[in-house]
This record gives sequence, structure tokens and C-alpha cells, in this order.
Amino acid sequence: MLPMRTLIFLQALVLFSAPVLATSGASALQGSSSAPQAAKLPFRVQPNDDTTRHGFEDFYNMDYDGAIALFQQELARFPNDPFVVNHLLAALLAKELNREGQLDATLYMGNKFLELKAPPVDPQVKNRIDQLSERALSLANAELGKNPKDTDALFARAVARGLATVYSAVIEKRWVGALREGLGAYHDDEHVLKLEANYSDAKLVVGTFQYIVGSLTWWEKTLAFVADMRGSKTKGLALLQQAVDGDGEESIDASTILALFLARENHYDQALALLGRDYAAFPHNFIFGLAVADLLNAAAKHEDAIAAYRKLVQLGEQGFFPDARVERADYSLGLALRGEKDYAGAVQAFDQAIHYPHANPGITAPAALQAGEVYDLLGQRDRAVALYRQARSLAPPGSDTARAAERFLRQPYRGA
Repeated sequence: MLPMRTLIFLQALVLFSAPVLATSGASALQGSSSAPQAAKLPFRVQPNDDTTRHGFEDFYNMDYDGAIALFQQELARFPNDPFVVNHLLAALLAKELNREGQLDATLYMGNKFLELKAPPVDPQVKNRIDQLSERALSLANAELGKNPKDTDALFARAVARGLATVYSAVIEKRWVGALREGLGAYHDDEHVLKLEANYSDAKLVVGTFQYIVGSLTWWEKTLAFVADMRGSKTKGLALLQQAVDGDGEESIDASTILALFLARENHYDQALALLGRDYAAFPHNFIFGLAVADLLNAAAKHEDAIAAYRKLVQLGEQGFFPDARVERADYSLGLALRGEKDYAGAVQAFDQAIHYPHANPGITAPAALQAGEVYDLLGQRDRAVALYRQARSLAPPGSDTARAAERFLRQPYRGA
């Protein structure tokens, strides 16, 4: 297995290409009942028409079916525009990732994503994704055949390669293929910036790579096949900020990645302030609200984090968020309450996470393990054993969760 910091490099290939996994300021947790008008979309789109703007509005509010329908309308109007093809491709991928509970930034911040099984994909959906990916690349390459310095075509090809990175890594679990596609996206965007230094959207991928490569040792870069690349954390953060300020289609994703990196540098307040406007603009995005609560917790603002998790659970149960994985908010609420030694509240939250209909095993298994540990701390061994058995049955064989459950079935958990 590669060293953890090298794994972070591969994870970044997924994160910078994926639909938004953003954070936000606490003001966005008030639960506004209406989404913003498409005319107020906080970034430029291409084509710049009502259908595309409404499509992006649905996309960032996680109404993927609505976004797919609108982007399909655009594709019928502009069948040879690689930007339009990429929009539809991104929406289809996001829907599949959300369905499998894999639109969660925390999955890619450690090595948990390596334990995830390849999610089942409907063959018709897979064929559609493959067709769109090939079509976007073909259309961009055709334009580049006419004019190798066409920056829009280069950028469109970079986006298509970035989306292929997501598909290879998250859907198919082909890590080498994902790395190859990610590097292709980087080189395309780097070429764009050499031709047009102010092309802000291209700075997302280049800035991400600059930061990640700047964080790796020479040996780790060798293992990640980027030994010949130079990186700079400072330059990477600056490029990402420029991508945010450019107000292009990638500005929201740039906010996401910049916030994640700022949090990695322990600049939590900056991360929260940076992306507060994004959640305010797209208040129906459950992932946004979930990530801000996580950031508040990481920043040791535990009371605020607990309140944020509770608000997310409440809004989720009211149907405010489309297709929300509310079990994730309950699980994190349980962790936060456990940290505050509110054991009764913690086991209640873990129990709710376990029993949501169609809950993601990637959440329910660790929730059962955590609940078992709490019951052991409370001296209720019978309940603990039942939950360890449940965690073992839900977790992938050989995973950290499964091994911990086996260990605590043999010997009670006594605390860290």
C-alpha cells in the first residue's frame, strides 16, 4: 500500500473532479424554504441560457433528475458542444455517486475509500456514461484538430478527463486509470494557462495539483508517478483562490477544494467564510450542510457542530433535501455527542443512523461499532455484543470496522 500522503494525491484526483462536496457558514443552516432564482446563479455558464442556468441550479441543489432532464434538453439543442455533453455527464455521475452514498468528502480524507466496494451501476446508465465520456473527448479533440490553441476545447477535454477520473476511481475502482486521466486533465489545463493566463476555470486542477505535489516528499512523488512535477502549496492555494474569484463554472468546486485545503492547514474560519455564500446560494444541498457541521466540529466548535447536525437531521426528516443521506448526519451527531460524554444522546443518534431505510453500510457499520463501544463504557455488555455482531455483518470483510468488531467481541472496549 502506498504511504498515506501519496494516497491523498490520488484522492485529490477524485475530489477536484467530483461534484461539489462543499462547506459553508453557519448562517446557511437556517433552512430557507426556497432556492434562488436561476437568474441569480453566482457564476457564468456556457451556453449562457435559461435552460443551462436552471440545470446548474438543480445540480447544485442536488436535484439530479431535474438537472439531467434540463441538460438533455440542452444536448438536443447543442449536440456538438463538449461543454453541454460534460454537463450531462457530470449530472449522471453525481446521481450515481449520491445513490451509493459516495458524495461524502470524509471518505476521501483518509483511506476509507479504499475499502469501498465498486457500486453496482445499471448497465444502461453505464453505457450512457461511457458514450457521453467518449463523445465529449471526441468533440473536444475534433476542435483541437482544427485549432490546437483553442483554449475552450482544451479545457473541455480537461473536464472530460477529470470526470473520467471520478468514474475510474470511484465507480470502477481502477486507481491507475484514474491517475492517468487525472494527469491528462492537469496537463490540458496547464496548457490552457500557458495560452491564456486569465482562464480562471483551468486554475482549479492546476492549483489542486500544485498544492498536493507541494505536500509530497520526493519518494512519495516517485510512487505517485509525478517525480518530475514541481509543486507549491502557496502557489496552489493562490491559483484556487483565483479560480474562485473568476466566477466561472468551476468556481463552486474551487471553493470546495480551497476550503478543504485551508481546513488541512487549520484555517477553519477562512474555510467556513469562503464557502458560506455557496450554501446560501444552494440551501437544498445536504452535502454542503453536512460538511460545514464537520468543519465546525474539527475546529473544536462542538456546540455549534452539534446544533448543525441536529438541524440537518430535522430538515432531512422534513424532506427539505433531495435524496439526502440523513444517516450520515446522525452518525456524526453521535460522534460529537460521544466526544462530549453525552452517551445517552450518542447511542440514540447511532441507532437512528443504523435504522434509516436503505442506509449506506459505509455509515451503518461504523455506527453500530461506535454504539457498541458506548454500551461497553456504560457496562451494558449484552447490548454491546449485539451491536458488534451487527457491525461485523455490515462491514466489508477485513476492514478496520470488521476487525475492531471482532476484537471487541472477544474483549470489551475499555476506552482509548
